[in-house]
Amino acid sequence: MINSYLFIILSIKIFTTLIFDRNLGDLMKKGPSLYPKKKSRSNKKILFINGKLLVTGLFLLVLCTLILMNIPYENPPLATGLEVSSSPNYKITIVDNSTGGDVSSNTVLMDNLNQTPVTMEVVEAAKQGTPMIVLGDGSRPRIMLVAGVHGGELPPQLAALNLINELNGEKIKGTVYIIPFAIPLNTATGNRTPNNSDPDRMAHNPGTPLNNIINTSLQCDVTLLVDFHSAQPNDIPGKNCIIYYPQNNKSQELAQYVGNRTGSPLVEVGPYPGVLSTVSNQNGITSVVCEVLSPHNKTDPGSLNLSYQYMKAFLDYSGVYKAD
Repeated sequence: MINSYLFIILSIKIFTTLIFDRNLGDLMKKGPSLYPKKKSRSNKKILFINGKLLVTGLFLLVLCTLILMNIPYENPPLATGLEVSSSPNYKITIVDNSTGGDVSSNTVLMDNLNQTPVTMEVVEAAKQGTPMIVLGDGSRPRIMLVAGVHGGELPPQLAALNLINELNGEKIKGTVYIIPFAIPLNTATGNRTPNNSDPDRMAHNPGTPLNNIINTSLQCDVTLLVDFHSAQPNDIPGKNCIIYYPQNNKSQELAQYVGNRTGSPLVEVGPYPGVLSTVSNQNGITSVVCEVLSPHNKTDPGSLNLSYQYMKAFLDYSGVYKAD
């Protein structure tokens, strides 16, 4: 519906500009005369034409006003999926009910988790599917943080839960969507690529967990999305880094901002069509990947803290929350 508003307003602007610029141009060309002349037939004709244009313009203005008054402005939904929990500060929904798992069975995760009421609500919700917590009042900008695409990459999942704790009850200038467990079933078992199938190569396939996250971000009018991972030593990319999509200048700008804040180098995304960040960028959502170095199914204070710093830098960039 917003396109209808823009079209009508632009049409009125063009019409009024044509009329007034034309009249102004005539005045500038001729200038005021010291010796008034009798109105010729051509001048009367011009006045008649301008009068008709003015009447037509007023009619169109009234018509457009009536149209605007009857066009409902449609805000995108604050959240999608099944709502499972809420409070004055947040809402938790399930955006994919095919991925549920008991993440509390992952002992490394639970041993390092700051178990607060809100984080335990998210852990409990993960049994039903991919949980998404929404913080803020629904206004723009709307940004999304995703972790747990690979279940065995624990530092970003723990960092996302720590971030939920920090944002709970804080003043947010916009809306923050956090998905700490993209595929809870894999987090529960510590499985990074079940059946040797990488979920981060299938985000472009309808019905897959990451494609459902893409659809959720589009339905919620998210404009910025960051996917948080950890990489093993001697694996790809094998270092702390920010991965950007070179075809989107804003992706590189976001990556540069986070990289400068954290001292992490930038890397171009690989030629894989089904990467979550790639598909996000192709759908108009500026996105990057933030990687920390950590063995699978393990975490340490350094990797956990760096992943958390990535998230805080992203919040600063978006302007929704000024982290300390």
